[in-house]
Formats: sequence, C-alpha cells, structure tokens
Amino acid sequence: MKIILALSLCATLSLTLHAQDAAKAPVALRASVGEVTDNRTTGSFNSECKVELKFTGDAAADASTVRKVTVKKAVDESGRDLIPKESDDSWSSSSSSHKSGALKYELKLRNPSRNATVIKLVEGEVELFNPTPANGGILVIKDILKHPAEPVQNPVLKKYGIELMYLTKESYEAKKKQIEQQQKDAAGGAIGEAFGDLFKGMFGGMMSSESKNNLKLYVKDADKRVIEVEFQDANGKALKRRSSWSSQEMRSQDFDAAPPADTQLLIQLATPEATQSFPFKVENIPLP
Repeated sequence: MKIILALSLCATLSLTLHAQDAAKAPVALRASVGEVTDNRTTGSFNSECKVELKFTGDAAADASTVRKVTVKKAVDESGRDLIPKESDDSWSSSSSSHKSGALKYELKLRNPSRNATVIKLVEGEVELFNPTPANGGILVIKDILKHPAEPVQNPVLKKYGIELMYLTKESYEAKKKQIEQQQKDAAGGAIGEAFGDLFKGMFGGMMSSESKNNLKLYVKDADKRVIEVEFQDANGKALKRRSSWSSQEMRSQDFDAAPPADTQLLIQLATPEATQSFPFKVENIPLP
C-alpha cells in the first residue's frame, strides 16, 4: 500500500512539474486581433471585412515581416464561409515590419452575415520572413547601374526564376528598337525571349519621364519571392528615398539626389531557409 501511494505521489509530482515547465516554455507564436473593419452591404462594391492580425512570441520577434497568410477556415457565428471565393485559400494583403511597431497583417475576408455579431473562427498558417546573408534572404547586386536594359546575371535569381533589369528611358528605347529589329530578322535572342513583354509597348508609358534622381527596376517574379529592394551606396548605406511606386513588374524610386555611379542593389529574398511557417487560430472576434 505504501509503495502504491509513493508511486502515485511521484506521478502527481511529475505531472505538476511538467505542467509548470510547459507554462514557462517560450511560445513560438501567438496570434491576436487588432482593428476590425466591416463594410456589410447588399452590393458587391466596397463589400469586405478587414481583420488586423497581430503576431507575437519568439518567432515573431525574430522575423522582419509577414510574407503571407494562408487561411484554411474562416466562419462567422452562423457558419457562413468568409474566405473570398476568388482566392485559392492563400493571398497576400498588407503587412508591417517591426519598424512600424508590432508584426501585423491585414486580412481581407468576405462579409459576415448581416445579423452576425462575431467571427467565430479564423484558422490557418502564417509564413514569417527573417532574411540574413547566411540563409540567402539578403542578396547584394554590385554596380547595378552599369548595365542598363541588360538582365542581371546572378545564380540565385536564376535558381528562383527571377528576372531583374535596371532601366533608363534611353536604354529602354534603344533595347526596344533592337528587339523590334531582331523580330524582323527572325533572329530572336535571349533578351527577346526573357523580356519580350517589357518591350512590346505595355510599359512604354512608365518610361516616358526621365529624372537624374529616379531609378526604375523591372522585376519579373512569379512566386513573389522579392520582398523588398533597396538602393545603396558602395558602402551599403541606403540612399535617401523620397517616394516610390510599383505597377505590375515595374518599380520606381525617387531620391533626394542623383544616385552615384557605383550604386548597389540590396534584395530581400524569400528563400526557403529565410521563411518559416506556423499554424495560428483566433476565435470569437467581435464585429463592429
């Protein structure tokens, strides 16, 4: 009897210590909800529900940004499916890095039922991005301005099927004429195959203006692995940017001064080693 009692006490103590250790163990990722915006309407125009997801924990603290969120299930209290029908259950919305505070992601869902007061469940997977030179998430292209209208030759970009080219108005027009001549001569060529769409006129309007303080970059990236690009001086200091815009594969940045001739390009690249996925679940989200 005493032996059985002793074993029982030992088992109870072991479970208690295990529970205490589990409580003290660091949590890799926690998900919570910030602002919720719901524009419920009978029409389709401006009809959407936005949920701000917040991620904390060790994994979130180590990450620089959220690459994407894949939603497996999203329902309101009536059971209405809130995943957008045009989605393939994975889509990108807007996210923020730690530079702007907490690691956040704005998720766009379908409108809940008109009488719903809560989103019962949002469950899925979040992919965090933590780039370093060691994991291939940071890539530097030296002297990016020295070969305008020529594809950047880099084995890492080639591995992930990324086509990148620095453009000026002058080099664009010259290359366009070259491609047109190649097509007339039926010569084709690597440039014509890789960047043919760029020189068929669809991007011509974006190249109409020319400024010494402006840099344009063509990035063809089907898997959306290029997270961010930054122009730097030869010492790795970021050039002071005034404004930027992007449209389709074209990216444009304006600076306070003309970029130096030895400008280099830093690319944040979502390699498999630079990303990590975690499951998440948030429940009973109050609707406004």
